[in-house]
Amino acid sequence: MADKNDDTDTDMDDDATSTDTDGAGGDDGSQRALAAERRARRTAEKTLRELQTKLQGLEDKDKTETQRLTDAVTVAEKRAHDAEQSLLRIEVGADKGLSVAQAKRLVGATREELEADADELLSTFGAASAGKPENDAGSAAAADKPKPAGRGRPKEDLRGGASPNTDSGDKVDPGKLAASILERPF
Repeated sequence: MADKNDDTDTDMDDDATSTDTDGAGGDDGSQRALAAERRARRTAEKTLRELQTKLQGLEDKDKTETQRLTDAVTVAEKRAHDAEQSLLRIEVGADKGLSVAQAKRLVGATREELEADADELLSTFGAASAGKPENDAGSAAAADKPKPAGRGRPKEDLRGGASPNTDSGDKVDPGKLAASILERPF
């Protein structure tokens, strides 16, 4: 990776010096300064990564094998706890008829707390699906209700611009049209 960056550095130097071959502009110095600044930044970033790796190695060197294993166990236990909580949320959500996205937002540490939160969510926002077992009668009544006016997609009444539709079917008399135009004051 360092070789790739070094190659681009030399390409940049060539580009910076070759951009002003006709001598018309005065940007040659600024191009060189920009290229030098970029090289310095890349070198500093590379040095920072190397030093961070060394520091981590020194910190781990001071730890005993027991401490390293304890840290690994702590991380594994945290991941397992988080996975169990996520699974519990999804299970409670599925039992209550919530979608997976809604179930992820349930709050609580125990099954009872999650179920109470799911019940509150359902009472506040309603059921996520019409096939929920507790609300079969309610969902059937909701399906029979007519939709209120003003909701849904509006009906389009489109007409062509070149040939407008006229309901009367009367032809326009060009003579009358010309006379009405000439009668208007300018």
